[in-house]
Amino acid sequence: MRTSTLPLVALLTSLAACTGNGPREPAPEPTPPAPPAEPAARPTASAPTTQAPTTQAPTTQAPTASGSTTPAPTASGPTTPAQATTPAPGGDALLGTWRSAACAPRKYERVLSFTKDGSFAAEDRVSPCPPRVACVWSGIVHRKGAFKRSGDTVSLSVAEASQGPGGQPFPTTLTVDAAGGLAETGENGKPCPYQR
Repeated sequence: MRTSTLPLVALLTSLAACTGNGPREPAPEPTPPAPPAEPAARPTASAPTTQAPTTQAPTTQAPTASGSTTPAPTASGPTTPAQATTPAPGGDALLGTWRSAACAPRKYERVLSFTKDGSFAAEDRVSPCPPRVACVWSGIVHRKGAFKRSGDTVSLSVAEASQGPGGQPFPTTLTVDAAGGLAETGENGKPCPYQR
């Protein structure tokens, strides 16, 4: 039986080299990549354009009856204090970022940022996650809302707030002191000041 398996192996080997259409042809050689196409039209160099420098009309000062000088009107009209300082809805003095260190009963920093459109963002930094450390919670309670100043009181209205353990209640009002600083009321009515 050994002699009969040998011709069978030779037959199978020759059949393996064939396909249904005959022997296989060698695979075609890959074609080289085409060179990059030239742009249809090259941009033409245009002469550089320059703008004439703009000049502002010089401001002169006209003497008044008392002998002092006041700014003379410019091409756009006289300068008035209202043009120089136009207050935002909440007052420009409040705009920006304010920080309050831990203040009883709050044992963490609170950061408030006021914007010109009358909105604010707050961060209660209860237990911030250290840099380059994976934490389950960021450790910061975020709030967003609107503010409105009326005299020496700033009203805060929270529209969105995240949650987290250990946070203290958020104030609904802040007080503006005579120097323009902010404070919230802490434990036993003591002020918790904010600094820029």
